[in-house]
Amino acid sequence: MNNEHRRYIQVEQSVLNQMLGKDTAFDVVSDIIVAEDFEAVRHQVMYQAISDLAMANKSYDEVMVTDLLEERNQLNDKCCPANYFAIMSLVPNISFSSLRSHAQLVKRRSIRRQSIAQFKFGIQKLEDGDNQTIDVNNEVMSAIANLEVGSGTNNYARVGTLMGGMIERIAAAKDGLNNFTSTGFSEFDNLAMIDAGNLVVVAARPSMGKTALVMNCLSHIAKYKEGEAVFFSVEMPSDQVMDRLASAEASINLTSIRKGQLDTDQWARMQRFISDEENMRLSIVETKEITIAEIRAQLNRIKRETGGKLSAVGIDYLQIMGGLHGQYKIDNISTITRTLKTLGHEFNCPIFLLSQLSREVEKRPNKRPIMSDLRDSGTIEQDADLIVMIYRNDYYEQKEKGGSAKLDGMAEVILTKNRNGPTGTIRLAFEGQYARFTNNMPIISDLDVIPNYSGNYN
Repeated sequence: MNNEHRRYIQVEQSVLNQMLGKDTAFDVVSDIIVAEDFEAVRHQVMYQAISDLAMANKSYDEVMVTDLLEERNQLNDKCCPANYFAIMSLVPNISFSSLRSHAQLVKRRSIRRQSIAQFKFGIQKLEDGDNQTIDVNNEVMSAIANLEVGSGTNNYARVGTLMGGMIERIAAAKDGLNNFTSTGFSEFDNLAMIDAGNLVVVAARPSMGKTALVMNCLSHIAKYKEGEAVFFSVEMPSDQVMDRLASAEASINLTSIRKGQLDTDQWARMQRFISDEENMRLSIVETKEITIAEIRAQLNRIKRETGGKLSAVGIDYLQIMGGLHGQYKIDNISTITRTLKTLGHEFNCPIFLLSQLSREVEKRPNKRPIMSDLRDSGTIEQDADLIVMIYRNDYYEQKEKGGSAKLDGMAEVILTKNRNGPTGTIRLAFEGQYARFTNNMPIISDLDVIPNYSGNYN
């Protein structure tokens, strides 16, 4: 075994070492490698065991993997010797954050081996003398091209081929059928027309309600669209997110929930919320400084454990995600937004990314946000399919006039970018006490401290 070959075997060992016992490790690499990508047979059977345990939602530590290999009669010198785990432990460790990069090394080495095998196969067929040279060349080059793209499917289509699908979509839309993701806000949906795979940036100054708006959208999607909705909360603990969700869904004042001061009617509404939404298809991931690799791993795991489909993803919020410190912050933001856009297509669902606005908004007489107010805005503007901004005049009225301010309970949701449709502004009612926006416009009088709202919230 030469030094280069020994090094790649060690890479395979390092990947398997790092995966054993790490709950999310399989999800980090499962979209890159399969068992056959490992060169050593013992590594193939070991990875296959890890994969099978992970797909069965079981732990894949050394004990579980050893037990499964023994059950399959693979714990032997031919497949995987019983002492091989001890041998692997002597290999230098790699960090969990570099696991994906090392898996990509394994994949590249696998493609190289398979390419060499294809060339040897072609040479053998040509030496036989019974095959047309051009046919052999085409067969070999086609096989190698398929290795490079990772599958045998074509990702291109001629215009004529696409026309049939276009006509079907137009006819379906005419009949009121489309694949747009409904957020529960009908006027906004008609304007935005959010598609699966869209990166939707929701931006606002602090306290404008951007977390509430995205949670309202996700809870609606979770109830009415197939698949699991996922909310990554980087800013607040999951119990606070749950308090807000219960407040919005059960129409119970958020302060009452936090203080535990619920009257009989509120307890009844809380019990109904618990009964009706116990199985809501919404997962909340509480994490600090989450990275893109961790997001992908969590989404793969949730997708696998909840039925194999995601309906929408929310991330709160961009500027406090991991990897954004130091002098390369803008470049890193660009990497994050581009990768999130890729993840949207990979999981076939829209991704709602919350973002802060710069303080420059506060210095203008007209404090309605514009696209250039996005912090580190250049790359965000470029990568986002839709950019949504929130403006509440009430917020600034209260800051300037205090208790004497008249509240109208109105919020402006400003669609400043829409890659595939119109831009514009729609108005929603903002019910801060319930941490929610609604389609119902408020009915106000001069004596109202908190606006009354039309509609039935029971």
